[in-house]
Amino acid sequence: MVTKEQPNPTKLRTSSTSIRINKSTWEKHSPRIKRDFYVRDTKLEGYYIRIRPNGKKTYCIQSRLGGVGRKISIVLGDCNLLAESEAREIARKYLSICKQGIHPKKQIKKEASKTKTILDFAEDHININKKLTESTRRDYPRRIKNCMPYLSKKPVSEITQDDVVDWWKSVSGSRNYQIAFIYARKALNIAQAQKYIESNPFADAKALIGNFPEPVRRQTHVPENELWNFMTALTTVKVSRVMHDLMLFLLLTGKRFTESASLQWKNVDFVKGIITLEKTKSGKVDVIPITKFLFVMLKSRKHRLKVDAVKISDRPHPIYVFPNRTGDGHIKDMRKSLKILSDEAGLGWTITAHDFRRTFSTACNELGMKNEEIAVLLNHAKRDVTEGYIIRNIRQKRKNLDTVQEYFNKHGNNALGEIAATEYESLGIWDEKAIQKDRPISDSFEDEMMELVPYS
Repeated sequence: MVTKEQPNPTKLRTSSTSIRINKSTWEKHSPRIKRDFYVRDTKLEGYYIRIRPNGKKTYCIQSRLGGVGRKISIVLGDCNLLAESEAREIARKYLSICKQGIHPKKQIKKEASKTKTILDFAEDHININKKLTESTRRDYPRRIKNCMPYLSKKPVSEITQDDVVDWWKSVSGSRNYQIAFIYARKALNIAQAQKYIESNPFADAKALIGNFPEPVRRQTHVPENELWNFMTALTTVKVSRVMHDLMLFLLLTGKRFTESASLQWKNVDFVKGIITLEKTKSGKVDVIPITKFLFVMLKSRKHRLKVDAVKISDRPHPIYVFPNRTGDGHIKDMRKSLKILSDEAGLGWTITAHDFRRTFSTACNELGMKNEEIAVLLNHAKRDVTEGYIIRNIRQKRKNLDTVQEYFNKHGNNALGEIAATEYESLGIWDEKAIQKDRPISDSFEDEMMELVPYS
């Protein structure tokens, strides 16, 4: 329905009038200055139209619960959007509920709770909590649905403490189920706060289950004595070019998977020789110096297109550095490729994306770097590492990253040199004389590095 222009407020003394409300009543009355104006229905007691000084007109009811106590007012709808006949019908229903001593809004929520599930309130929780990361937002419905398929479909008003306890007894109690339990409890906190349920059955069940054990932090990484086989496997592993480049990026920078996989070309500055990660877990902007190896890899990703690059993901992408196989976004999952790499390297366990970060951190320790220097490279949210320190020491960060890459190459059968030569057509990056030589500092990092690549 098209909203009609409201007349200017008029100076009338009366604040209300009583008439038989019909479909055109709301259009016939003008707003008052500095006060609300009420048009009360003479046939249905408690039913009225409220007109604000700003011209907004709404159908409302007013009644005492059970006929006693203070009157409550409830807005039924905007006069522009709700037909008078519909408003009157709703008013009759609400006034009847009020006479029974029940608040209509609570009754509505009670009725709605007969169909709303944990997944519905999980969605509400996700929308309300702005601090949740994108991966956590995706994880909420997926984990609840997978870990508690029966409870996730049951209306929340029918879920009892015994239901939750019985479910918990039937599962392994692993960290996966613990997280699902926590998600469901937070979701039903929303349901309880909005008066859909009297109490949270997951919170009640927690009192019987007790505290969950502290999660065991994974400490897996590739140790120095296994780097030879691991780095050799990186030169031969049969995965897509883009997945291979992402693996190298994670290993040689120590960055988190989501921050790296979503990297865009607009955040890669070849002239200044820096990569900027704007959305990081620590909440701080992370500035990564582009090392010699990263330079040729990124230049290759942006400008080169192999004849046999049939996969869309192996071609240069206009937005993402590491696009997915369909080209409509960035890589979101690399577990299959990591399993292939783990088998190729003969690790005996399956490496994860975060294991690259731990391997990088271990290498920094082996090289004798100070904790402060490692924290800067990893972009840890430490109070003693200031933003000013990070910005002023780009050159020192680049030197440290180069040192880490030389470490991996030294203990990895010259794997990075081989990859640079075969994949990026760049010779001599790991030539010892080139590494040791003091290069003049150019105004443009790109000019300084261009001699390392055979293309512009």
